[in-house]
Amino acid sequence: MIAGIDHRETSYSPQAFAAMWRFLTGREPAEVKVQPEARVVLDGKVNGLGIDNKPGTGDFANNLPLAGATVEVYATDASTGARLGPALHRKTVGADGRWGPLVTTSKTALEFVVSAEGFAVTHVYRSPFARSSDIVHLRAERIAVADRDAPAVVTLTRPRGYFGIPRDEIELDGKSPPAGIPSGVAGVSVAKARLADASERPVAGRFNGERIVGRSWPTAGNHVVLLELTD
Repeated sequence: MIAGIDHRETSYSPQAFAAMWRFLTGREPAEVKVQPEARVVLDGKVNGLGIDNKPGTGDFANNLPLAGATVEVYATDASTGARLGPALHRKTVGADGRWGPLVTTSKTALEFVVSAEGFAVTHVYRSPFARSSDIVHLRAERIAVADRDAPAVVTLTRPRGYFGIPRDEIELDGKSPPAGIPSGVAGVSVAKARLADASERPVAGRFNGERIVGRSWPTAGNHVVLLELTD
């Protein structure tokens, strides 16, 4: 038991790493902070939803490779989410689902765009990656039924932990805390902002010390937007 952390943080947090290191070695770790690399190489798999990734078979995560999907990756302005030039990387995914490799830097914010038949155009905005990883997995999404009438929707997601109120400071598109996060035990990992118009603009999300900015994209154009937190 580690006081103050949630179920996912028990696996992924610096405190958890320190506890594992002590258990395995009998001593304190020399460092718990991630040390940046100058040259970062990223790769991973693209997965879909439903039975065999087929439309109309459900929107549950299946972890199956989404062959035929196209992945584009753009460098972005960390303060506005705007793209900084043409795509750094573009690839049509094969049977193995791998979308990379992409060579970048530990100072470059990124936008991943996944396009595939039967899915929404999925935009995933990420803070700079401090180090290389070959498990940067992406998932093509579909627009939720409840979101189809909204001009635009932006989702703040924390895959490596949950949101807790009042434990954490959380903000999405100027609202703190965002709607849909209950008080008490941390157990919700996503928050949504339903925007009043479909114009493309910066949308910021914040979780404690991490701030990430993406762009809104219109629901009518079959776009899904995720601001994915690192912490």
